Amino acid sequence: MSATPPTELLRRARVATWLHPRWLLALKTALAAGLAWLLVQPVGGDLGQYHYYAPMGAAVAMSTTVVGSVRTSLQTIVAIAIGAAIATGVGALDAPGWLALGLTIAVATLIAGLHLLGSMGGWVLVAALFVLVIGGRDPGAYVAAYLGLTAFGALVATAVNALLPQLPLAPVARAQARLRHRLAAELDGLAEALLGEDVVHESTWEEQRRRLEPHLTSLRELVAEADDARRANWRAGRWSQTADRRYTQARALERLAGCVDEVSVLVSDQRSAVHADEESARELRETMARAMRAVATMLRSADEDPVEEDADDAPTADAERTVAELGLLVAQLASLDDKHLPAAAVWVNLERAVEAWA
Repeated sequence: MSATPPTELLRRARVATWLHPRWLLALKTALAAGLAWLLVQPVGGDLGQYHYYAPMGAAVAMSTTVVGSVRTSLQTIVAIAIGAAIATGVGALDAPGWLALGLTIAVATLIAGLHLLGSMGGWVLVAALFVLVIGGRDPGAYVAAYLGLTAFGALVATAVNALLPQLPLAPVARAQARLRHRLAAELDGLAEALLGEDVVHESTWEEQRRRLEPHLTSLRELVAEADDARRANWRAGRWSQTADRRYTQARALERLAGCVDEVSVLVSDQRSAVHADEESARELRETMARAMRAVATMLRSADEDPVEEDADDAPTADAERTVAELGLLVAQLASLDDKHLPAAAVWVNLERAVEAWA
């Protein structure tokens, strides 16, 4: 059996880190922590007792994005400085140990909630306790070592991250795929309800809409992270077209989720014009149902491979055609009266979804 060429191994490794960003994050964290540890070994004196704070700072500061590393580094350093100041201030009161500990914890816990500190607010309490308990009789030297070495480790992590930046688009693609399939199922259900004789109760659709929210929240968070990753990223230009496409699709999916809300209201409201017995209302229901089913099929057939961008054009073409038919019908009905305006909003959102995958 022939050995795998190095270029093929490199390609596989690149694809693996693309599909699983956590792997590269783990490697970068280990590399940054190891470098920080090696670089502080020559440091002696008071700092020499606390070399381990350098790799700790590197591990804390590492992120999938360069901007994230900078933000986390600054928040951590500020949190440690605040915690150290609290412990030093309480220590100066010369209060009994139990009282000093209680005051430190109370004040640090309050300040840890500052929005400025973000997710690193917990370090206020940790730093305060470390300084109070470990700092002993020379808190100044301990604070200098703790703060300085942690900051140095964070700097090393930021440098490593800048050299090996990530652009986590694969998690965005997977989140989109989950939301696409959920939306496709909802659209099919709504299409069936539109053509059915019985009106489905609003509570039924409310339960289904709640199922969409976790998928939407996850997608928003991942898109925000990927957007952060493009900043200060020398590799971002290579994937800018793919990234822009993912963002466009994510926005379209969010709007489509809103469209599901609007259609569910139409379907569950017996007073809606779409439920009228008129021939125009029946035609609208049928056309809207066809358009929703076509968009659902398009969403299911959309490319789910986060590396490649090829996809079958037939479902998209069918969705374009049926949504265009819905648009013509809605325009015709809207010119007669305004009771079909909700249907126009549905058409607009379906059209935007099609445009995002066209």
